[in-house]
Amino acid sequence: MSRRAVSDLNGKVAIVTGGSGGIGRGIAAGLGARGATVVVNGRSEERAAYVVDEIRAAGGSAHFLSGDVGSPGDMRTLAQSVVERFGRIDIVVPNAGGFDEQARDPKVRGPFAGIDLERVTNFAGQALLGKLAVVQASVPYLRENGGSVVFVTSEGGRAPTPGQTGIAAFSAGLIQVSKLLSKELSRDRIRVNCVCVTVVRDTPSWQAAFDHDDAVSLAHRRQYEKIVEKAPFGIASPPDIGDVVSFLASDESMYLTGAVLSPTGGLTLH
Repeated sequence: MSRRAVSDLNGKVAIVTGGSGGIGRGIAAGLGARGATVVVNGRSEERAAYVVDEIRAAGGSAHFLSGDVGSPGDMRTLAQSVVERFGRIDIVVPNAGGFDEQARDPKVRGPFAGIDLERVTNFAGQALLGKLAVVQASVPYLRENGGSVVFVTSEGGRAPTPGQTGIAAFSAGLIQVSKLLSKELSRDRIRVNCVCVTVVRDTPSWQAAFDHDDAVSLAHRRQYEKIVEKAPFGIASPPDIGDVVSFLASDESMYLTGAVLSPTGGLTLH
């Protein structure tokens, strides 16, 4: 018999950025179902209300706190507010920060010869800031009890797709930073891992590709269609990604740090 309850996150406090929809909703719901108090961070309380209510209806604890992930000041205020209200921070999931609309712009996503490199590099820098600011703000509090950071980013950082210079630069950089932080923060009993996703159904990116005629380029849509055709296990949903993140946040993975997991259903292998 295991010496720990499976995925027992009772008493833990988790921050999920971008938790009001898409992958973030699946992550927040997964953590809440396992007993964590979930702080759903975003810019719209109205959008987040559905997720908060969903977690509460299932018997979990969830709360909304606003803040722009691209603002270090907002993230410091967020972390301080979480500790003031709930006494601690144990889990940080930087899910927001991919700036999907910018990433879909043909001047950012497209053949290298035709992209706007200034916009691409600005995108990569903003996206990194959007992932890292909440972690830096939370480290002083995570140090008190140890904890878990789980970055969520694109599989393009491990298996680059043609036309995604910006995503490859941003995601590959974040993966390396996650490994660096796993070493730096191990002395404080803070684990740092990374989850890399490709196409996930029921997300803004999925809807842009398949539910709207003009939200993405034809080449972008065809890339998504090829992924759908080739994925051996089919396309993951937000709860599927939430299960992976919840595992990495729990004591079941207490000896995993510096890991990079790709729940892509056999589409990519490492």
